[in-house]
Amino acid sequence: MPTYYYFTCLKCRTRGGVFGEQAWGWGNFDMIESFKYLAHHIRTCGEDSIRVISEDVDDYVDQLHGEYNTFLEQTKHIFPHSKDWEFLDRWKTLKVEEMKLKWVEENRIMHPDDRMKICGVLDSVDILKEGAGRVSFSASVTDDDGKVWKIVANMGELPILKQAYIIIGVMQEHSTLGEVIEVYKMIPRVAVQEERGNDHDSGDNRAITN
Repeated sequence: MPTYYYFTCLKCRTRGGVFGEQAWGWGNFDMIESFKYLAHHIRTCGEDSIRVISEDVDDYVDQLHGEYNTFLEQTKHIFPHSKDWEFLDRWKTLKVEEMKLKWVEENRIMHPDDRMKICGVLDSVDILKEGAGRVSFSASVTDDDGKVWKIVANMGELPILKQAYIIIGVMQEHSTLGEVIEVYKMIPRVAVQEERGNDHDSGDNRAITN
């Protein structure tokens, strides 16, 4: 028989969310309800108050029903917090297929993606700030066409000098450095080449995209 586990809050003495464990491994996990419970109680009661318990009393489920109904009332102004219900009400006369098309139309991102990608070698690095396991730095990168770029990034560790990187970021105007690329992602090119080689060896010809 499966065993069911619930989250509980020590501060307000309520329970919510659920996941199950089968004799042969993990069972179902109610992701949405568990997320709602955890998000709400971490926000109101604090992360340290959250615990996990299993059903250990005969009337556990009956108790949980009452707590869940109360939770619905307490959080109706938070969940759902999107405009999904408004959309459904506004377009309720549409057929299902028409509604799907309308959903895509209303939620499409209209502005262009302003990210850019360069491939080049890291020439120099200057540390701007260190602390809390992160380091902010500026650097100079020469791309495959010989053009030199200035970049700024905040990462867990400094990149390696003279290493080839694939750099993805957005062009920004820095207060002291001038025009720079603010880095979102910085990937050693050798790692990508090795991954491509492994995919080729295994017969996996999937394209690598950003």
